[in-house]
Amino acid sequence: MKRIKIGLLASLAIASSSANAGLVNVSEILIKNSQPTYIQISEVVATETGSGNDLALASAGATAFGSGTWSSTSSPDKAIDGLGPLDYPNMYHSDGSGSDEFLKIVLASASELDSLTLFGRTGCCSSRDVFDVFMYGNTGDLLFSGQNYSAANTSHSVTIDLPDTSVSVPEPASLALIGLGLAGIGFARRRKA
Repeated sequence: MKRIKIGLLASLAIASSSANAGLVNVSEILIKNSQPTYIQISEVVATETGSGNDLALASAGATAFGSGTWSSTSSPDKAIDGLGPLDYPNMYHSDGSGSDEFLKIVLASASELDSLTLFGRTGCCSSRDVFDVFMYGNTGDLLFSGQNYSAANTSHSVTIDLPDTSVSVPEPASLALIGLGLAGIGFARRRKA
């Protein structure tokens, strides 16, 4: 009887354990400045849950769009080239100021992210490096939003730990172990009676 109980407890522990999980189904990341001023971002890192890969890289299939017009040396794609943190002009810098300034990154496919890191400008004007972040699913539904993330510090960066929105479902092998454990307990009780 003791072996059966231990087996059941072990199978329950396996079923309840789950890998690190994050915000699921993220397709788009929209970044705005929290202040009515230029938006300047030297790099965005969207960390995939489990692998740790940066899915916001152009080399990973991500694309970037920004507000207004900009010079070829400060275009939105500079924020997804993997070379930050940097200073102007080797970064994305919007052409105007106000609440309409933005950087939008579209991921190659809907993905699960556990964190987002934003790098601001290294040379000057770090007081502008305060961001509002919005994340959308592939149907346009808002999955996450947050305000006033400040990269105005010595590392010129801010990391946002994203909430776990995954559903923990036991693997089939774990369910089979639970079933065997329950069957064993039932058999042992029946035998005892």
